[in-house]
Amino acid sequence: MITCEIHYDFKNKEGEEVCGDSINVKKSDRRVVVSISDGLGSGIKASILSTLTTSMATTMLFKDLPIEEVFKAILSTLPVCKVRGISYANLCSVVCDFEKRRCWTVEYEFPLLLLFKDGRDVSIGKKRLVVEGREIFVGEFEIEENTFLFAATDGLPQAGMGTDLFPFGFGVENTKREIAELLRHRVKPADIVRHLVRFAKKLDEGIRGDDALVLCMFFRPKKITNLFVGPPEDRNRDEEMVWKFLSLPGKKIVCGGTTGKIFERITGKTVEIDMSTMDEDSPPIGYMEGVDLVTEGIVTLTQVFRFLEGQTEKVGFGARYIVEALLDADEINFFVGRSINPAHQNPLFSHDISLKFRIVKDIARILEGYGKIVKVEYC
Repeated sequence: MITCEIHYDFKNKEGEEVCGDSINVKKSDRRVVVSISDGLGSGIKASILSTLTTSMATTMLFKDLPIEEVFKAILSTLPVCKVRGISYANLCSVVCDFEKRRCWTVEYEFPLLLLFKDGRDVSIGKKRLVVEGREIFVGEFEIEENTFLFAATDGLPQAGMGTDLFPFGFGVENTKREIAELLRHRVKPADIVRHLVRFAKKLDEGIRGDDALVLCMFFRPKKITNLFVGPPEDRNRDEEMVWKFLSLPGKKIVCGGTTGKIFERITGKTVEIDMSTMDEDSPPIGYMEGVDLVTEGIVTLTQVFRFLEGQTEKVGFGARYIVEALLDADEINFFVGRSINPAHQNPLFSHDISLKFRIVKDIARILEGYGKIVKVEYC
């Protein structure tokens, strides 16, 4: 399985409170759509037009509507500057289908889109289409590991324009060489994006320059973390759910003493408790063949939630491992047993608002805010 990291950064035109360039991202486990737009000019008006453009494009393309239909709707909506005769916003959209391992790019008056495979600049095969009397270019390539797709608004290639060093701007070719050199030195994608934006800002010192937004999409194997929290409501389903969980790819974490005993009974393996990981606030962790970690349930998950929420940095070994596994993952799968531990449940409330369910729901909410794909299955 393959996925992509998405990193972007931007700078405002000097003197402007908002950036006139916008980005919109939608993700699922099968599909990712990213759109970037540069609004004409700068400031609030440019921001509104670019935001409208990216929102329309991403929403429709994510629903798998035909590209020509999507761009016909957008181009018929975008106003045209009567003085310059150009649209008030340009657009680049990227559609990734991980099941088909294909990626499509669609550009309308967009200045910079670069594909790198194994550190080398690779041409994207494109075809020209005319929609609403205007040209768009549609590209397609196979999704492979160690592939980087960069896109940037004209604030990057035009950075430094009018200066003695770059009278015509930094340029596309210089941008290619800069990225290739950074990739050769194995600089992280997020750091490459930040470097390019800061570099554009430095080149524009004293000349105001333009807004700039830089995107990097890094294609790599998907990272998955799976958590089994609490025993199933129906004991007859224990074996089914345990083997289903163990068959999943990725890291596997079992939360709860009773849950750990169920895994021991079904698999015939033993949970080995590491007493050296226990302290006054945290239960010890355990290890089991076929499972990456076995922890206590409610106390550990509460620590995880409080850490992710920013309430504390002091957590035990188990919570620390879970936090790292969750933040490192692209996709998180929770198996949540509906069986209720009386020690954690107020009898005046229904099981749907038990402490266990609330904590998992709150953790899932935070992770989704980080852009993770989170699935919760109750059993």
